[in-house]
Amino acid sequence: MFIKNRNFVLKTFSSLIIMSLFLISSQVDAQQLPAQQAPQLPDYSDKELTAFVNVVQKVIPLQQESQMKMIGEIEEENLTVDEFNNILQAYSTGENVDASEEKLESFNNAMMSIQGIQMEYETIIINTIEEEGMSPAKYEEIITNYQNSPELQMRVNALMEEIMEE
Repeated sequence: MFIKNRNFVLKTFSSLIIMSLFLISSQVDAQQLPAQQAPQLPDYSDKELTAFVNVVQKVIPLQQESQMKMIGEIEEENLTVDEFNNILQAYSTGENVDASEEKLESFNNAMMSIQGIQMEYETIIINTIEEEGMSPAKYEEIITNYQNSPELQMRVNALMEEIMEE
């Protein structure tokens, strides 16, 4: 059971990264580098990365809980997640929305509920990050660098496995 849980956490980590960036609205200004210049990653200490892993382990269940609530709101409006996503994509790209008035009203109702859930969980997640002694900006910075650096991914994943084995 422990190994399944560890694999689950590692697999869920990439989903968490995407949703954390979605839920946390504070933005970190990134410098634009010329294409030929490789970005220089900060040299994170093991202490910083351990704190990051601890935050991730607390944020994953919160993220899953928020996703379930959002899906529940969509389904409560008699939409499937696919229908909701298709309407959202059409709105986002400026395409004509191919849906009935009833579906569009359901979409709008679900969207309002989802925005409330996002705001609620944004606050909860930011508080969780800060309780672990990390700023939301540092958390986002590490997530962004994690996505772009195989070396950092290996370090974080190794620390995660170490912590989970303890």
